[in-house]
Amino acid sequence: DLDLAERLSVGVAMGLGVTATGGQLLFVEATRSKGSGKLTVTGQLGEVMRESVSTAMSLLRSKIYYATLAATGEARPALRVNDASKNMLPDAEAHAQYSLEQRRDAGAASFQDVFEPLIKHGDALRDPFGNDDIHVHFPAGAIPKDGPSAGVATTLALASLLLQRPLRGDTAVTGEITLRGHVLPVGGIRDKVLAAHRAGVRHVVLPFANQRHVKDDIPASSLEDIELHFIKHIDEALSWAFGDTARDLAELSAGDSLGPAAVGGAALRSGAPLLRARL
Repeated sequence: DLDLAERLSVGVAMGLGVTATGGQLLFVEATRSKGSGKLTVTGQLGEVMRESVSTAMSLLRSKIYYATLAATGEARPALRVNDASKNMLPDAEAHAQYSLEQRRDAGAASFQDVFEPLIKHGDALRDPFGNDDIHVHFPAGAIPKDGPSAGVATTLALASLLLQRPLRGDTAVTGEITLRGHVLPVGGIRDKVLAAHRAGVRHVVLPFANQRHVKDDIPASSLEDIELHFIKHIDEALSWAFGDTARDLAELSAGDSLGPAAVGGAALRSGAPLLRARL
């Protein structure tokens, strides 16, 4: 859909939410301006969604920090950029965990590829957001919003802001994230997928643990024109949103797949080897 693609400028991600009348697209907008490092979050949000924004920022800071250390071979004390980052692992433990994940998880290499401009020329001790003020906004401010599933969308919006690159315009995402980047299951999958289908969205990125909800709750006819991609880690979402399309499709296809026959023609891929709005 041309209108959807035009809305996805730098710093904007397409999420999915649920209202009393069903699922809907929920855009996440992020911008930065010269200031003192203040974070502003608007859109009539509940506390859970505000925490998701803080978690997304700390996750990106942490991953860029340790990726920069790995790229330069440096060993420095853990970065402390704000109160939220106090939850980061101690330096030795986190650096060891990052190196282990890098060796065993192809997603870690994808993260380095996506953020190579920042990692290659960056200083590990420098906050990637600098001293800029960051404003994250969830449009439709008249509608109260809460729930954990905006974590993936918020992370992608902030990543787009850092990279100064728009996300691909054919993808909607949903899922909760942890500070380690794991993607957790969320509710309302049926309504969210149907909302994406109605809007003409081609791809939907979902938590791997929600795979059974697709098989059990969504009519096969609604999956004929949409592809669902199941992920376990935020690196997979970043790779899909910013990486080379052909390469990512090949990598995702190499994972576990339910196959078109299982759900009436939809390609369901695993990322194993997207009134009151409820997110």
